[in-house]
Amino acid sequence: MKSWLLDLIFLSDKRTEFLLLLKEGPKSVDEALEKIEVRRTSLLPQIKKLKEQNLIVQEENKYSLSLQGKIIVEKIHPLLNTVRVFEKDTEFWMRRRLDTIPYPFLNRIEEIGDYRLIEPDLGHAFELIPEFVENISNSNRAVMFFSFFHPQIPEFFLNLAKKDIELSLIINKPILERLEKDFRDETAQILEKENTSIFLFNDEEIETPAAIAASDKVMFLGLFDRNSRFDRQYIINSKPEALQWGKDLFSYYAKISDKLESI
Repeated sequence: MKSWLLDLIFLSDKRTEFLLLLKEGPKSVDEALEKIEVRRTSLLPQIKKLKEQNLIVQEENKYSLSLQGKIIVEKIHPLLNTVRVFEKDTEFWMRRRLDTIPYPFLNRIEEIGDYRLIEPDLGHAFELIPEFVENISNSNRAVMFFSFFHPQIPEFFLNLAKKDIELSLIINKPILERLEKDFRDETAQILEKENTSIFLFNDEEIETPAAIAASDKVMFLGLFDRNSRFDRQYIINSKPEALQWGKDLFSYYAKISDKLESI
């Protein structure tokens, strides 16, 4: 069944953008033109259509959402932001295992927002990505969950602990076994620091992302590909909504993990 209201909202980018802009508050045409890259002669007919269908109202030279418009825009805003997340790097998302993200967080994926995708260059092919190390190292607080092992991780964790960064870490059983075998001294030093907590995620039936990191400055997310390999491509964003999404995802796993007291 065809919906004229859906057509009105979605068949014109100008109308959609104008409605979303009004979610911020009343705007004049001139204010709208500063935000929307469109000519006045193109925008005015679209405003007229929105007024005729009672999605917006006009008071003097300002336009605002009607009550009906507010309800509709509140519903479409998360949908459009979700679509924009997946459209930004379609090939990346098509090749990733989204089932490693718990559904409640997939349902909030729009909070990742206008992210960037980073990956190691040839000069750092076998190292932790410098942008990742630098951003986390310059934070005051950080939470991280690694489901893959990298030889530089123990030293990286220890350096963060020595800088008195408030640090919470989650590792899985294979990583713990590797730390016990090859990095026992470094791990023991990390555990001795009062500013650091390590948790063991021991539920092998629950799939997890490759890496989650969130600090007071930045959020990183690494996902395994469909063959369960990690190519060290990270999503990065510093917006508050993305930081909270990453922290909440970490907390989800921390609640079902056990605190590690010694090694």
